[in-house]
Amino acid sequence: MLEYCGFLRMIHLWFHGAHHLTSGQSFSGDHVNLYGKIYTEVQDQVDGAIEKSIGLFGEECGDPIEVTKKALEIMMEYPSPIEQSPAGIAAVGLQIERDYLEFSKALYTGLKKSGDLSLGLDDFIMANSSAHETFVYLLQRRVKSEVER
Repeated sequence: MLEYCGFLRMIHLWFHGAHHLTSGQSFSGDHVNLYGKIYTEVQDQVDGAIEKSIGLFGEECGDPIEVTKKALEIMMEYPSPIEQSPAGIAAVGLQIERDYLEFSKALYTGLKKSGDLSLGLDDFIMANSSAHETFVYLLQRRVKSEVER
């Protein structure tokens, strides 16, 4: 669960950066309606994930140093938004979201198999996955709009 919390924190940080660094014709929409939406929603998910993880798996899941280390480890696998064009930011963001969904599915399967998946955690992971599937849709549309220009 520490890695799950770290992945969510990474998404929050990366998309907050994307929110600040996007530019160009699509700036207003990207800044507020895409990256702003993602990072603010994920910020709440991070809080819920850490609280749920502490309750179910122990206080180490709430260690800000460890959560941040995990977030940085994961973030280093992706280019920074500062290194990207507006279209590149959307494309990297889309890959991050797809990877998060794959990770969530593997975590869910593993927790279920081990008997560590409570009803509330099941609901939490499912709800977060649903939100991130919406983010994938939005990012796909954003990436597609660049390809069509």
